[in-house]
This record gives sequence, structure tokens and C-alpha cells, in this order.
Amino acid sequence: MELVANRWYPVLASAELRPGASLGARRLGHDLVFWRGDDGAIGAAADQCPHRRAKLSGGRVLDGCIECPFHGFRYDRAGACVAIPAHPDRPIPGSMALRALPCREEHDLVWLWTGPDPAPDDPVPFFDFTGWHWAGTDFHEDVATHYTRAVENQLDYAHLPFVHRNTIGRFATVDAEVHTEVDGDRIAFWAGDPDARIELVGPAIWRNRTGSMYQFLAFVPIDDTHMRYYVRTYQRAVRIPGLDRVFGRMLAFANRIVLGQDTPVVETQPAEETRLRMGEVLVPSDAPIIAYRRWREAHRAPFALPEPPDPHAMSGA
Repeated sequence: MELVANRWYPVLASAELRPGASLGARRLGHDLVFWRGDDGAIGAAADQCPHRRAKLSGGRVLDGCIECPFHGFRYDRAGACVAIPAHPDRPIPGSMALRALPCREEHDLVWLWTGPDPAPDDPVPFFDFTGWHWAGTDFHEDVATHYTRAVENQLDYAHLPFVHRNTIGRFATVDAEVHTEVDGDRIAFWAGDPDARIELVGPAIWRNRTGSMYQFLAFVPIDDTHMRYYVRTYQRAVRIPGLDRVFGRMLAFANRIVLGQDTPVVETQPAEETRLRMGEVLVPSDAPIIAYRRWREAHRAPFALPEPPDPHAMSGA
């Protein structure tokens, strides 16, 4: 896939990865394995054992390492092989290593770093939701399209009165002037009230201030023709534990309806990566989309998993 270089992409919800468990998932155009040790730390790598190329995602997690279910080879979070049960006393070849990815867990999401530069120690760029709550509001939805199509759908004000005519589109103006701001990796736009702005932090998180709430989306690339939304609503109206979750489930139900209106339309578009010049005739109300395409094309690059070690460096074979 073509992704934005040197950025963190959200790929999983933290709750999907239990302590001591592994999970196979297609993300960023590759079949990956994720695992969490009993200490809570997460590893991520290509879902393939370098020994005989069996999938690792069906294996156990022992002492923070993923164990291949075929022959018990064990790998740490850096990708190094730490055990070959059939040859416990022989040196482990340096090339017996996983194609591991830099992985981070923040804001109850799991993130992967695209590189090619080393992952920074700074926190993952995110929105300030201090004092806001999202208990019970979260869910995910898969869409058969490239993730850039989904991003652009959420940067499109002019579709609201048509796609959402009986829900949120009732409050939109058909011919409203759309204002756009770009600041580094942040794109914001609004129509009318600048306090009711929609914001994107590139490459893949978004929020929309709607009254006393924030709607939040994470756009997760699965492959060139599929993506996943992770959805939350941040609210501060109900803070009592238990009641906030009940209220959150109601908000999630409403969000499912709205996304359910978007998805059938978006899936009629070509399921391909969007570009600034791709045979589409854009108009002034598409200014946020144009800004996004320009930003992305300035930073996009082919994404590939780290190369495995040189097999000629193998020893003890």
C-alpha cells in the first residue's frame, strides 16, 4: 500500500487484544500477528514464522513472546528468536527473526509506525479530550473501500443534506460556504460556526464537535480495497459509572445509523486510493478534500514490512 511515511496509524482497539493472547489481522496491506504479554506489552510482526512460514497467530504467548504453533519456535517483541525446542543447545541463527513492526498503545488504541525513519519517543499525535468520557460508545465497522475514500467522506460537508437528509443532514445548509484551515498534519473545516468544526489529524484520526459532544473516528487501512472505522463519542453529560455506559450505548446506536447511511454510497465509488488528479472534477465545496489530497501526496510513500535478515548470514543450519 501507499501510506503516509513516518506516521502512526491506528490498527486495533486495545480491548481486542487480551493479556496472554495473540490475534491475526490484515492491516496496512499485510497479514500481521499481534500479541500481548501478561505484563500488557504488545508485539506486532508479519504473521509468518521464518522457519516453515506457518502462521503465528494461532500460537501461544509465553513470557511475552509469541510461540509458533507448528514447532514451538519462540520470538520476542523485537522479532528475535529466543528458543528452538528441537535444538535447545545449538546457537540460534541470526536470520531466524520476525519482520517486526514498531508498535505503540495509547488512547486505548494500538498503533503501528510506517517508517522508514525510526519511531519517535514522543506521544502519538491525538486530540485533547481532557474531561471527556466515551464509555459504552465504541464500536467498529468495516467498509469495502480504500481508507482514503472514508477519510474524504468525513471531510465532505456538501453530502450531508443528501446522504443524511433524515438524520444529521437536517441541520446542514445546501449552499453553505466551507472554510478550510491546514496546520501541518492537521486539517480543519467548518460551515458557519467555526466552533462546530471538523478536524483531521493526519493520517487517520478525525473528530467532529456536535453540540456538547465530540464524534471520533479512527480510519484503519486493511488493504487497498478495505478499511475499518473505530468509532467513539466523547461526552461529559453523564459521568456516573454504569449510567455513562448505558448512555454511551444509545450514542453508539445513533452513530451506527449515520454510518449506515454513508457506507452504501461510499462503496459505490471506485475502491481505490484517492489522488489529487484522478479523473474527478472537484468543486469549491471540496476544499477540505483537496487540502487532504495535497497533504497526503506530499508525504505518501510505498509501505513495506521490514526486510528479514540476509539468509546468507545464517549460521548453524
